[in-house]
Amino acid sequence: MPADARQFIGGHKRWLIVIMLAGFGVVNYLDRQALSVLAPTLRQELGISTEQYSYVVSTFLTAYGIGYAITGRMLDRIGVKLGLALALAFWSLIGMAHAAAIDWLTLAIARFLLGLGQAANSPGGMKALAEWIPPRERGLCSAIFSNSNSLGAVLAPPIVAGLALWLGWRWAFLIAGATGFGLLLLWWRFYDSPEKHRGLTEAERTHILQHRGAAPAAKPDVPASYRTILRDRACLGICLVRFFTDPFAYFIAFWLIDYFQTVRGFSLQTVALLGWIPYLASPLFGGPVGGALGDWMVRRGVEPRVARLRMMFAAACITPLALVAARTDLTWLAVALVTLTVAANSCWSVNKLTLATELVPRSQVASLVSLGGIAGSLGGVVSTLLAGRAIATVGYVPVFTVVGFLHLTAFGILYAMQRRPAASAR
Repeated sequence: MPADARQFIGGHKRWLIVIMLAGFGVVNYLDRQALSVLAPTLRQELGISTEQYSYVVSTFLTAYGIGYAITGRMLDRIGVKLGLALALAFWSLIGMAHAAAIDWLTLAIARFLLGLGQAANSPGGMKALAEWIPPRERGLCSAIFSNSNSLGAVLAPPIVAGLALWLGWRWAFLIAGATGFGLLLLWWRFYDSPEKHRGLTEAERTHILQHRGAAPAAKPDVPASYRTILRDRACLGICLVRFFTDPFAYFIAFWLIDYFQTVRGFSLQTVALLGWIPYLASPLFGGPVGGALGDWMVRRGVEPRVARLRMMFAAACITPLALVAARTDLTWLAVALVTLTVAANSCWSVNKLTLATELVPRSQVASLVSLGGIAGSLGGVVSTLLAGRAIATVGYVPVFTVVGFLHLTAFGILYAMQRRPAASAR
């Protein structure tokens, strides 16, 4: 490697950490979306009804909420390196275990265990970013990390569908799950905190430690109980927002491919060719643009909290286009509008997560993100069960109508909860 390249990489190790964290998101959603891609095949071969499929999905979300309750405090206490390594090994094994499913009940058990393990990904990644990335760079880095999930969703249709067509659906689960172990080796070899990382130059170490900021006033930088965190109105607002808007992401993740197949007439081959398009909007446009614009405002003197709220409001004004997507007869227009709303949701999510890292000390970030995840999972369970019944009885149009207005509703709640000034930079 040329000396200039080595010097550049040596002075920008924090960006390599961000890329490695993005790998977690890709693997996480590749394992998760495998079921969504294979749902029609499994429903036919294992005799699973639409309502039973909603039970399977809700089982995952229930476990996800439980997993958040466990992993948030765990990560704040034992650290990111060991915590994420244990979680990655566990969910990769369970992802492979999906291949042994024989009916909806055994599939639900596998999804429950997968949810427990995968819950560590978001709080662990955001905690790592709070340790490594200063606030003026954190929005874009949060976008890279959080939208890596969408990259996994983009890769899942062609990879999983291709494997299923070539080797069968059981092998698709086995191979998708096994990808996590390669990442595990890289993670354990190359990750450490910036204080301990032996590969950092002193210049970059100083840059990280001096510019990541101090803890908010009156909030000691020590792990805190969930009850203590929820006493803060701003933190409670984050949790309420996730309850109302995480269902949008779960709807896209678990039902969009089924919608394309059952309503728009996509075959499995068409899914492999086109099903990834809406998910591509998040990693290429919505998240990075939303995160970068928020950082741009912060660098120009806008309070970080205000910058994140502005970007979230802009995103909330776009998501009602989901109503038009469900009502148009033009398939290409439906795909385009769904893609645009997915990009808007990605912008919303990036700024929501970044805002969470700026409301509490670093030692409490994983706990706050986990509390938000619990609320989001609870909202996902409720919405998925309702969506399953609604889709079975009245179809997809009413469901698209409701999810289109979730973000505007949630923004009103968040704005009310954030009106009291909150410390935003550490």
